Amino acid sequence: MVEGTPYHREAFENYLAVYAVDGIRFSAGTLVLFFLNIFLLIPVFSVPFQPVYAYILLPLLLVMNVWAIALIVTPRRLQVNYVLFRGVFGIVCSLGFMVIVQKFAYGMLGLTTPWYAIGSFVIYGFALYQYAKFHLRKLQQSPHRKKGDTGARMPVALLTMLTGAGYLLANISLAFVTQQTVAVVLMCVYIMLAFVVFHFIMDVHRYYWLRQVLDKSDEVHANTNIK
Repeated sequence: MVEGTPYHREAFENYLAVYAVDGIRFSAGTLVLFFLNIFLLIPVFSVPFQPVYAYILLPLLLVMNVWAIALIVTPRRLQVNYVLFRGVFGIVCSLGFMVIVQKFAYGMLGLTTPWYAIGSFVIYGFALYQYAKFHLRKLQQSPHRKKGDTGARMPVALLTMLTGAGYLLANISLAFVTQQTVAVVLMCVYIMLAFVVFHFIMDVHRYYWLRQVLDKSDEVHANTNIK
């Protein structure tokens, strides 16, 4: 175990590895300038245009685009910062997709009850919690554990998948009520994407511990120089 944490030393050291500088430019440009912009800007400005969604998402998109450009210009200088960028990208992307789902539900399907929005974000939060719990549990295990040891973590992963699948099925059922199949299909796609990018969100946790390790290393180095 790593001192002060419940994590396995080798798994934790592998976890804190930074991303290669060579891939930062391409990744930052692809994640934000292409993926995030297209999947959020198009539905935000699509018919029916509702300003509230633009007010929520456009400032976040502006920040992410400026940040991505900075990474593209100086990837080596911001190599560690890129880890935080990925985590924030995951948060903005995942929550942004959930916001767009609300537009499809209320703007295109004509839902009026607030319970859909409340229920969808409650389920989203529960699924994210389960994913984070599952992800952190892996850090407590040896990366060389036997395959038979994976059985203990299957219920958590299965619960997360079932939560997302149940949510998808609930939205598909709306098609039989409203007959607006296109809107329902789009909702299902965006819900799926919101769950897929959970992986990026965990880089916020990676960045926190990476900074802790780097700051501690700098402190030790400074004390050595003083002596």
